[in-house]
Amino acid sequence: MKKFVYAAMTVAAIASATSANAQFSISAMSTFSPNGDGWWAPAEAGYAFNTTGTTERGLAYGNGELYLASRAVGQNIRRLNGITGVEVGNLNMTGISVGTFPINKVAVGTDGVIYGANMVTSANAAGSAFRVYSWATAASTQVTNYSGAPINAVRIGDGALGVIGSGSSTVLVSGFANTFSTNTGYATISPSSSTATVVGFVGTPPAAGDFRLGLTIGPGGQVWGNQGSLALRESSFSGSAGTLLGTASGLISVAERPMAFATVNGLNILATISTGDSFVRVYDASNPLLLTLLGSKNNTTGALTANGNGTGDVAWGAMTDNGDGTTTAQLYTLSTSQGIQAFNVLVPEPATGALLGLGISALVALRRSRK
Repeated sequence: MKKFVYAAMTVAAIASATSANAQFSISAMSTFSPNGDGWWAPAEAGYAFNTTGTTERGLAYGNGELYLASRAVGQNIRRLNGITGVEVGNLNMTGISVGTFPINKVAVGTDGVIYGANMVTSANAAGSAFRVYSWATAASTQVTNYSGAPINAVRIGDGALGVIGSGSSTVLVSGFANTFSTNTGYATISPSSSTATVVGFVGTPPAAGDFRLGLTIGPGGQVWGNQGSLALRESSFSGSAGTLLGTASGLISVAERPMAFATVNGLNILATISTGDSFVRVYDASNPLLLTLLGSKNNTTGALTANGNGTGDVAWGAMTDNGDGTTTAQLYTLSTSQGIQAFNVLVPEPATGALLGLGISALVALRRSRK
């Protein structure tokens, strides 16, 4: 009788979990790009600001639009329709000229303020200050929020520009290159006070450069980073003191550098793109140190131009409550020289994971009862 009860529990729990888990999906956004395949390929439809060169490295979502940082045909942050990918305008770039790449990254705060940053190989070199700009709206003239050298002679501005908070309490985060001689991780910039703080760690990991190419803001303002390995560093900071919270496991490819964290339908999720082949993966980050793959998708086709710099960006877009316990979230990814992809990610309620856990527990109990 006991075995029968355990077996019934197992079948019911696993069936429920399987049904719920089947609701998760990642699919191409069919409205995006000229041919509706969810991939705006480089130079598709003659678009000059999405190229096979190394000129597009930054992508962000906010105010219902995509913002693409492009150095093709001058310094630009192009505004794209979030549904179709069609360009609707450009930010005012007057006065932006300093840096190895005068514009390289873009980000949007929860208050809708748009931020941009350059990339410099040596922030204290003549005419090469690290700079952060902001636009209150898409129609605004840029304001220079920071210009300086958080650390002298260090490359900064390659990875994502992280945003924590909003309004006068906004803090931006940018990682350093691995050429620095210590395990200093990243700089935090206060746009309101025009100051930068270098965040360092006691001991290694993290190693120098671990937050350079892949960076996202995790739960509670945590800073997560990855330069190109299966080890995702997760940290917090207070002033200049950084704390390594742990090194997550679960990534599939060492090329999963660009990433973006979000909470969708109550579930903590991490999305990444492989800069080698533009493969996009979505992970359950309920346990931040043990990522679980939920699904993957690649809208690109044919041979891709190599992304030799390992750069790009990932951005979560609008989220829609479907009224049936699921939420659809827009997801956008950029791998330099390989174009922009757009997806619809369908996420069930977090109870899915609990049901799956119940099913596994019941199965373990059944096996024990047979001993």
